[in-house]
Amino acid sequence: MTLRRLAALPVALLVAGCFTLPNRIEGPNYSELDPPYVDERAPRIEPAPGLPALAEPERLIQRVLLVGDAGVPMESEPVLASLGRWGDVYPERTTVLFLGDNVYPAGVEEDAVEAGHEILRKQVAATRAARVFVPGNHDWGHRGTDRLLRQQAYLDANGIEFIPRDGCPGPALRPIVPATDGRRGISALVFDIDPWYFAPEHVEGCEIRTPEALGTRIGELLGAEPEQWWIVGSHHPFQTGGPHGGYTRGAVADFVTAVIRLIFGTLQDTYEEGYREIMTPIEAALAKSPPTLYAAGHDHNLQVLEGQGLATFQVVSGAGATQRVRGGHVTHIESTLFAHGHAGFVAVDFLRESDRERAVLHVVETASDTPVFSMDVETR
Repeated sequence: MTLRRLAALPVALLVAGCFTLPNRIEGPNYSELDPPYVDERAPRIEPAPGLPALAEPERLIQRVLLVGDAGVPMESEPVLASLGRWGDVYPERTTVLFLGDNVYPAGVEEDAVEAGHEILRKQVAATRAARVFVPGNHDWGHRGTDRLLRQQAYLDANGIEFIPRDGCPGPALRPIVPATDGRRGISALVFDIDPWYFAPEHVEGCEIRTPEALGTRIGELLGAEPEQWWIVGSHHPFQTGGPHGGYTRGAVADFVTAVIRLIFGTLQDTYEEGYREIMTPIEAALAKSPPTLYAAGHDHNLQVLEGQGLATFQVVSGAGATQRVRGGHVTHIESTLFAHGHAGFVAVDFLRESDRERAVLHVVETASDTPVFSMDVETR
């Protein structure tokens, strides 16, 4: 290749990269240096100041903490420290869902097993609450299941749940609180779309082998217990105002990701044809029996969005590692109620009132244990 052609290559790649983002989202960036975006439509309530202890703890049925993309913690990771404070107030009544990308950059690699284990250990040690890990694309790392299964083996050995199991898409049902007379149950239902990206041959040996079958099974489980509080979770969002929805990652990062897209053909962005083919049957299932929340990570920010008929609300909580969040890169889209490019997580408190039950959602950022945003999710 001539020097002239070498000099022209970055320009050619940049131009090509522009064409690979046909659904680019325009809008202001709500980075950690800016106030969050809060829409006036949000059913907002005033958060209680101070530490995350309830004035009347006997009202708490269950606390669920939603945190994703925590797989590159700092030496003293502020998100994990805050997660511990929220999780350890009522550990026997708290469940943490780690929403994937638990080990950066490429899962538990064969030549870096101890490093991968140490990343997982920090997350496991963050709280005494029940912990459930869900896989993300970085946990797979490359084609094949070996890195994912090393993560599963480590968590199994330490008595921590990892679902779905064995590199299959699921869905995996995880009861949190059983239904009793006068009280609704609370359950999580999680799935993984990455087997179709990284191990399509392996999926042939799973019980669920196609996205259509996955959607059918999800619909059956939700439809069988429609009165429960349901949290459906996965690493991958249906909608997002972040980079995986088409928003900028910044000029330099946009160039790099354009090159990656040219080489690998995917960034697992929500508008990609392959992504849509997998997610559409799942959307159809949720539309028939919408859960209380659909929770995902993938984008390194915090978002609360209207459910768009797929859930009461959708959550993107992928801000579990401070150094992955820096720079923000999230804007508001039509359904956005809250958006901020800040490290943190989402907490949901299921509360018992005198004659009803209530779910309250909090966005917790590392700057304070007082939630930056709280709202009513649903009352039954």
